Amino acid sequence: MDSSGSLPLAPLEPFAPAPYGRACVGCSRAKCKCFYRTDGSGCERCHRLGKACEQPAPVRKRRTKRQLPVRPAVSRNTLEDKLDDIAALLRSQVADKQSSADSAQTASSRSGTIPSTSDKPCDSSSSMFSSPNRDPDVVIDTTEGVVHLLRPAESLNDSPFDQYTTHSPIADDVSVHCIPDVEAEDQLNTFRRAFITLFPFVHLPLTIRASDLRRDKPFLWLVIMALTTKVVSKQYELAGTIWKIVSQRFVCEHHADLDLLLGLICFASWSHQFKLDKPFMNKLAQLAVSLGYDMDLHKDGPPLPTRHSQTAHVQAQQTTVEYSRTLEERRTFLALFQMTSSSWQAYRKAPPMAWTPYVSECVSILSEGSETHLDSVLAAQVKCHLITNQLSSPSSRESSGPAPLSRILFLALLGQLEDIRKSLPIALQSERTIQMYLKSTELRIRDAFLNGVATYGQQNGTQFQRLQDLESTLSSAERFFLVMSELPLSDWIGINVDNFNQLCHGFVVLFKLNTLNEVGWDVEEVAQRANVFDILDQYCEKAGEASIVTGIQETQGRRGILTKAIPILKTIKALMLAELQPSQPLVPDQNNTQAIEGDPLSGLFYDADISDDLIASLRQEQWLNDMMEYSWDLV
Repeated sequence: MDSSGSLPLAPLEPFAPAPYGRACVGCSRAKCKCFYRTDGSGCERCHRLGKACEQPAPVRKRRTKRQLPVRPAVSRNTLEDKLDDIAALLRSQVADKQSSADSAQTASSRSGTIPSTSDKPCDSSSSMFSSPNRDPDVVIDTTEGVVHLLRPAESLNDSPFDQYTTHSPIADDVSVHCIPDVEAEDQLNTFRRAFITLFPFVHLPLTIRASDLRRDKPFLWLVIMALTTKVVSKQYELAGTIWKIVSQRFVCEHHADLDLLLGLICFASWSHQFKLDKPFMNKLAQLAVSLGYDMDLHKDGPPLPTRHSQTAHVQAQQTTVEYSRTLEERRTFLALFQMTSSSWQAYRKAPPMAWTPYVSECVSILSEGSETHLDSVLAAQVKCHLITNQLSSPSSRESSGPAPLSRILFLALLGQLEDIRKSLPIALQSERTIQMYLKSTELRIRDAFLNGVATYGQQNGTQFQRLQDLESTLSSAERFFLVMSELPLSDWIGINVDNFNQLCHGFVVLFKLNTLNEVGWDVEEVAQRANVFDILDQYCEKAGEASIVTGIQETQGRRGILTKAIPILKTIKALMLAELQPSQPLVPDQNNTQAIEGDPLSGLFYDADISDDLIASLRQEQWLNDMMEYSWDLV
């Protein structure tokens, strides 16, 4: 012990730390660092504590990974040989298709029938013969040894149903008609200007070109081209393809898509341009209704099935994804309602579609005009037809004619019509098409009210009210024909069946006002204000001028719709003159002097251009029945 009082230190013995994982059992349990003594007597801690130093158990060696057998490398020559075989197979398929097409064209040339094509070269139409979704481009990369199939990228605006939609076979049917891009674009602009403004059943923005429409909606494109072509023979040629598509694809093969439905609505609404002997609008309307119901467009979006892959032990399950109807689908369904109402008003064959809460919802959504202001126009047209359908529906008609309309109901309907006008934006209240429908609907309401012979009693003072109602009807007719006269001659080509039926109904109302024999009613003053015969002559002249302005090219035996309108208007005038003087027929027919009793069209001499087919078709028109059977005379 030294003077500082500290204990003497034991001499340090040499030792070495245990390797990783080789500490003794005692140090491992105590979680202490293990130091082995150099003399091999164990670790320093066990020696100091006087314990036996137990060595750890031997560590189990890890199993080495078994290496997979290396596949023999494929030589570059082998890959190139396989790619050459694939390329040769693709070339042989293309050669077979080309040879079959050439042989078919040779056979058709020998038989005298050739495909309908234009003499002018096609631009983008040639790309319509195959679809990239069905026939993708093939690119062979010989460097990497890969075959690429190039398909168009999916658009963010695609409908959820597009993933289940295959290539439309209608595109192949339309490919026989080759129309140059410049001509097709001009016809599409004509359709936007003169047709859609009168019946906005589809939205075609200016960004959509004719080639885009042909690719996306080939059937609608075909109908539009048939309606807007200036060559009448070409129009009927395109109509033949339309009928083949309807009969083959829809009736026989049960093909159903929005393109086919829009084409049917368009073809039916302007069916008078293709009518020969009998009207067929009602048939097309019923086909379109069945197609719309098959596509479930009459209700909100159904659950959309999603597909899952199947395993060996688990069957595929279906879940539902919420899907709301698009504006295009709602617009199409409203157009279907409008078209069936037009068919009912014109021919009285099949009743229009029923008004449902879903129709009311679609009208409310499209009235906002979020995508185009023409949606508001379509909604207003549907509302006006709802009123006219109530006046002429089968439940409101009796065997002897329409049911009498009370004054309370008469004023209520006029109030509904005023509500339609006030609900429109101020900028649209003066729009020509809306004004045309508002004035025409008002005229139908007043006509239905005056048709009820039991409306007025024999009490004192009712005669003055009667004269006031007649005066209001005359003013309404004048306003309607004023709106019709504002239609440019270049847009007369877009007049549809509903517009022509409105025009004919206006002629019938004016005829009743010009010929009504009633105390206090001055027919001479009515003739000075609105002479129905003078107005008919004016419209005959306008139809001839419109045919020249539009540049329609007619052929022998085929006349355009504007030229066909002239004999129809002349026939209406002849019928009115015959009705005005029933005891003195206009001019007896030299070839048929035997008039058929009860047939107003028999025993009259018409112009040479009025055919028997035209006379037969007029017997189907409802306006003729209204003029001959329903009178405003009091009993």
